[in-house]
Amino acid sequence: MQPDIYSRLAEILGEGKQAVLVVVASAEGPVPREPGAKMIVFPDGSTEGTIGGGSLERKAIEVAKGLFREGGAKLETYELEELGMTCGGRATIYYELVAPPATLHIFGAGHVGRKLYALAKEALPFRVRIYDIREEAKAAFPETEFLPSYGDLPAIGARDYVFICTHSHGEDYRVVKAVLSGEDLPAYVGLVGSSPKWARMRSRLISEGISPDRCGLVSCPVGLPLGGKDPGAIAVSALAEILAHYYGRLKELKGTEK
Repeated sequence: MQPDIYSRLAEILGEGKQAVLVVVASAEGPVPREPGAKMIVFPDGSTEGTIGGGSLERKAIEVAKGLFREGGAKLETYELEELGMTCGGRATIYYELVAPPATLHIFGAGHVGRKLYALAKEALPFRVRIYDIREEAKAAFPETEFLPSYGDLPAIGARDYVFICTHSHGEDYRVVKAVLSGEDLPAYVGLVGSSPKWARMRSRLISEGISPDRCGLVSCPVGLPLGGKDPGAIAVSALAEILAHYYGRLKELKGTEK
């Protein structure tokens, strides 16, 4: 047992970060470490603990870094001679992504935001939060979290989702710029609006130093093309797009790189 590894994983989750737990699940013949040896791999490839060093550990770090993109867990068996280790033997390594639950952050507690919040609470496999800068919006919808400004956003993680539907184009822009300026970009950004609206915003963002790659994260017009323009229809189409993205089906359904 390595209790410090589990304590460290709890700390990482408490900080809202993610890591991959790597465990020697089984070993046959001469191998660098015994079954149960563990290490933690971070997104930048740094580690804590060890499964024995050498080619096996380098391979494990490579596979673990891929798991930050793929998610989930996997089990891999390696013939150590094939990794260039003269000791021979065989090792089976278990990998598991350990990450806080994703959150959908809805900015704007108007008609669309409230509809999406209600639907998402029922359908999404992660947390949902809704924000507004208007006191009257919070009074009308108590689940709303009040923000003093859309330029000062709550912490948004790399696995989180963002949906923007504030009461004005100016505030929409403020949220988009704040999100795209963050150190950690979310997995998805949806913006209610038309193609011309987004073209103008994108041009302004780039002129103010936001890279085209970061702007490419934004989905606008938002939602799968289900039809309908009322708040309920927009919320349903947006929820469908968010779910498609979460389950890796969005490119297939929209025929885009989003």
